[in-house]
Amino acid sequence: MSVPLSKVINEVLQDALMNGLKVLDQAEAEALEVVNRVEREVMQELAQIEEAGKASRQASVQRILSTAEIQSKNMAIAAVEEEVNKIFESVLEKIAKESGTPEFKKVLTRLLDETVQVMGRDIVVETNEVALPLLREVVAEKKYGVKVVVSGKPAPIKAGLRATSVDGSMRYDNSVEARLERLKPVLRTEIAKMLMQKE
Repeated sequence: MSVPLSKVINEVLQDALMNGLKVLDQAEAEALEVVNRVEREVMQELAQIEEAGKASRQASVQRILSTAEIQSKNMAIAAVEEEVNKIFESVLEKIAKESGTPEFKKVLTRLLDETVQVMGRDIVVETNEVALPLLREVVAEKKYGVKVVVSGKPAPIKAGLRATSVDGSMRYDNSVEARLERLKPVLRTEIAKMLMQKE
């Protein structure tokens, strides 16, 4: 006898349903596995991005700190330089005030001795207006192996003297300004050390 059609249809449907459920379960498991794998990969990428961002932030912070430190040092150097220049100006003004006094005659004598030695030939010397009488006295009192003539015109210097060879081929600036300028690098370092120790 033949099996009723509804039973066959029922069995086929049940087999199809069972197969469909198996396929769905497998698809769900595979989908879950894909989701888990993608989640792991995304988490790894996020961790790498976060690590790279952290390194980038640390590098930025370090750059900012380094820049600030350099600016701070530059400001300190500028402040020290300003103070050093003020000290040089103050010293120069004090010496300029003394350049016409009788005590300054010894300084002029020493400067002239040095100038004659360096030049080694006949010279014309000049000094500022207030020290001109003192320089004339020094030249009149000292005898050198060369001719030394005092210029009648005052030099635009604070103190000290300048010399020119009689033929005009050689000049020697032995003014206090020039001497101070030659000593500035050494003096600047020493003054800067003293200023830094005060702080």
